[in-house]
This record gives sequence, structure tokens and C-alpha cells, in this order.
Amino acid sequence: MNCFFNRYADLPNHFYSYASPEPLEKAVLVHRNPILENELALTLTEAELIQMSSGNQFPQGCSPLAQKYTGHQFGHYNPDLGDGRGLLLGQWHDSQQQSWDFHLKGCGRTPYSRRGDGRAVLRSAIREYLGSEALHALGIPSTRCLALCHSDERVQREQLEPRASYIRVAKTHVRFGHFEWLAQHQDKQGMQQLADYVIETVYPDLIALPEANRYARLLETICAKTAKLIAAWQAIGFCHGVLNTDNMSVAGETFDFGPFAFMDDFKLHYICNHSDFEGRYAYSQQPNIGYWNCQVLAGAFGLLVDDQAQHKALNTYIETYNRAYLSKMLAKLGLSETLKGDKLLVADLIILMDQSSLDFHQFFLSLADCKTEQACLDLKLIKDTPEWRKWLQAYYQRRAQEQDPQNVNAQIRENTPKFVLRNYIAQEVIEAAERGDFSLFEQCFNALHSPYVRMEDIPQRYYQPPQNPIQKGIALSCSS
Repeated sequence: MNCFFNRYADLPNHFYSYASPEPLEKAVLVHRNPILENELALTLTEAELIQMSSGNQFPQGCSPLAQKYTGHQFGHYNPDLGDGRGLLLGQWHDSQQQSWDFHLKGCGRTPYSRRGDGRAVLRSAIREYLGSEALHALGIPSTRCLALCHSDERVQREQLEPRASYIRVAKTHVRFGHFEWLAQHQDKQGMQQLADYVIETVYPDLIALPEANRYARLLETICAKTAKLIAAWQAIGFCHGVLNTDNMSVAGETFDFGPFAFMDDFKLHYICNHSDFEGRYAYSQQPNIGYWNCQVLAGAFGLLVDDQAQHKALNTYIETYNRAYLSKMLAKLGLSETLKGDKLLVADLIILMDQSSLDFHQFFLSLADCKTEQACLDLKLIKDTPEWRKWLQAYYQRRAQEQDPQNVNAQIRENTPKFVLRNYIAQEVIEAAERGDFSLFEQCFNALHSPYVRMEDIPQRYYQPPQNPIQKGIALSCSS
């Protein structure tokens, strides 16, 4: 019979601190994720889910602990980090014997909370719940939420807000910052122990490698996974907002949702975090920051691997990102092969979209309705300018080189979602929930799992670009 356990607790004591949650009183279950439950082969009653996600009681085998790590925040090293509002409860094996971390967020203060209260609010919990599920449904690796609770307790943020807590599920909660912390202390033995833990729980195919190669391959694999993840973000118009190294998962999953956003009008240098005054984490900078974070990780791995292995891993990031991003953008254009000149075709498109402020998602959906250059112009999808005419001519010439040119528009539709969790939609869900109405939450959750088809039971305006300018390009705070 499957049961919970906590393998992380087998690591040395200084890796973590045991902690008891500050549970929600009179908790109410907002939502349980039946899709995730089924994938995990998990059988918990509603009462058990409420107890678990509110921090009141946990299944046998769970051992709540807060992990210690450090990290670079906005480029500056912070040695005083750790799980400040979350507890790693333990692991669960699915039917394929894949290990999954269960993590309680918003559970109150831990030894690493510093001056924070360790609580979460309903607003941010809903955003992570829906945002993570949106990415997963689009095929982009992400942590996910199993269940969400709220209570009448109020928490002070910019204003008093209803408290919430939820269970986050991930392949691992080990971050780049875990390795930075060990490297800071020159703890080679600890680095080996943590690397072995990551290999065992996330990358078991590396176990059979000789030790001389194992850690180099681990570093290279993490860099490649990170590159693929960020390429997927760029191709879908997703902005993370806070790509600190302590928000980077070694499993290559989208991790720690804060002021994230799916692009509305395309802005190459769009900043979704209004605390990011210098634009460090702008949309255009995400690939570079991913590389920078991998450089930091490679430096930490210097305790285990030589310079050559570090350089190889970083080169792998560059090569993997470039290949994955081009492939995904070509798919959005309905092109299934990679030919000479494709890179320039995509680059020119990005520049024109930025200059024209076209809606990132609607552009591709409309392109799927056009079989000729003139059809695009007649649709008034774009402005009739020499620059656009030149690009359209190059694009339709390129389409004709496909093995099946008649299938191009179908390919575009298969790679462009109709429903996207834009920030104004998430805000409407939050406002309804704060009034006690969770029906829109449920509707959007269902729509997110069918992003390529039109659902009838959600507001149909959600399938169109926002008409009100104030709904576009919304920037959010880190408390989001």
C-alpha cells in the first residue's frame, strides 16, 4: 500500500529545521484538483484534504520541515533565506514510482521567516493555483496545486485580506539556492549528499554513471532543463517576474509564482513586476537571466566538477535554448521543419510585433485563418506597411516549402491556445472569490485544461484580447 514518507529528512540535520504549522481555523475547502489526484493515484477524502491543506493534521509518514537555502535576489546574494512560509511535508510515489514532493504553503512562521508572518492570502493562492495549472495544460513543466483552503482570518498585506493555504506538488523543492548555500560554506560532503539526493529523486537514470561523470551530467541536465523551460515560456508569452536563483528548481519546473503574467499586447521588454525597477526580469531578459542563474549554479558545482564540465554545461544551456525556442516559434507559425533563414524570419516577426503592439496570442490565432498574404491584409490583422508586406512575402514563400503546406494553419491552431490566463481574468476570479463566489474559479480551472478549444460555460469575452486598455499589461507586486 502506498504511503507518505520524507526522504529529505534523511539528509544532515543542518539542511532543514522541523517546524509545526500555524493552521487555519475553521478552514473551508475552495478546490481540490481531481486531475492531479488521478495522476498521482492519490486517494484522500475531502475531510483529509481539508486537514492537510489547512495545516491541521497530516497523513501518516509526513514530517513537516523547513528547508535551508540561500540565493541571489535581483542579482545580490542573500545568505539568510529558507522556507519562510512553507513546509515540506514529505513525498509520495505515483503508480510509476515517480517521487513527488508535497509542500504546504502559507502555513505560518518558520525559523527562516525573518520578519514575515509566513501566511498566504487568497489572492496569491488563487493566482498560483490557476497559473501553475495553466502552464501544465500547455505542456510547460510546472509545480502544481493539489488543494486550496481559506478561512475568515485576515492577513495584513497592502490591506487586510482573507488568509489561505494550499498544497503544492513538485518533483522536488531543491532550488539552485540550496547548492549556493553549501558552496558558500565549502561543504563538499554536503554538496555530494544533496546532488545524490537530486539524482535519486529526480534523475534516477544518472545513478548508473561513474561518480567521475555523474555530477557533471547532473549539472548539464539541469542547465538543459532550464533552457527548455525558458524557451517554452518565451514561445507562449509567459513572464515569471522574479527569476531569483532561489526561485529556480533543479527539476526544470516553473517554480514560486509571484507577479507572473501571460503577455497581452506584445512588448519585447515587458515588465510584469512593478518592483523590478531596472527591468532585470523583463520578458526579453528571461533567457539571459536563465543563463546567469545557471552560471551561478555551475560556480557552486565547482566543489564537485572541473572548469571544463562547468563550461560544457553552460554551452549546453545556450545550444538547447536556441534550438528549443526556434522550434517552438516555428510551430506557432505552422512550420514543422527547420530550414535556412528560419531564425531571421522569427526574429523579424518579433521586432514587427513589438513595433505594432499586436496581441501576442490573437496574432497567431488570426494568422491561422489566412491562407495568403492578401488575406492577412484584408483581415486587418496587421498594418499595411512595407515592412509587414516584406515579412508576409517571406513567410508565405517559406510556407510553400513545407512538405504539407495545406496543413500549416491547422498546425498553428494546435500550437496556439484560445484560452489564456490573462491577468485581468485572474483578477476577476479573485474578486469573485473574495465575495465568496468560487464558480468563476471552477469555470476557469476547467477551461485551462482545454486551452485549444472554446468552452461555452465561461464568459466568451475571455477568448478575445481585453478591450479596455487598463486590462492590458497589468504589473503586479511580489505579494501577488
